[in-house]
Amino acid sequence: MMVRILSILPVITGTICLILLLGSLIGINLGDDSSTIDMVPCEVDDSGTCFVAMTPEIDPPTIFGILDINLEISWTENIDSWFAVVESKAAINCPPSDSTWLTDCTAEDIEEYIIIGGDDEEDGVINWNVQTDEYRIVTGGREGADIGDKQVLTTNTEISFDWKVEWILFIISVTLFIGAGEMAFPIRKLFRRIREN
Repeated sequence: MMVRILSILPVITGTICLILLLGSLIGINLGDDSSTIDMVPCEVDDSGTCFVAMTPEIDPPTIFGILDINLEISWTENIDSWFAVVESKAAINCPPSDSTWLTDCTAEDIEEYIIIGGDDEEDGVINWNVQTDEYRIVTGGREGADIGDKQVLTTNTEISFDWKVEWILFIISVTLFIGAGEMAFPIRKLFRRIREN
């Protein structure tokens, strides 16, 4: 009788794991976060040079490794501007100003460091699966972007567990439910009763 009562514990733990798994499969949407930002001007002269701006380094915590984080970045003035996510080491050759975030580099100078997006992105939306690597976000203006121009930048974040964690939760849940069933109704005793009958 006591063993059957104790079998409730793995059932409870297995149920918690199952709830976490189902929550991960559905995912958590943090909603849209919008803000109005200045566009990077493109001073088109005889050389046609358009410099880019770069954010400070973003270093996601290691715990993000067990999560699947999808970040959608959209902007309104996609005709006159672009965004990209780049490896943090892009700042070695193109350090941003501490006050303006502006660099002395163009889109071509950071092209090899781009993870997603870039000046050839014309839809105004990039979708990025966030990893635990260090990165920065860069933006630049196209021909026509001028000082004082503004646009609305919107980010949308969806979070779930990484697929490997989901599999672990599934295996743990199944194992705990089977174990609880064995504790409450041992198979060997069941077979013995069947043989006796």
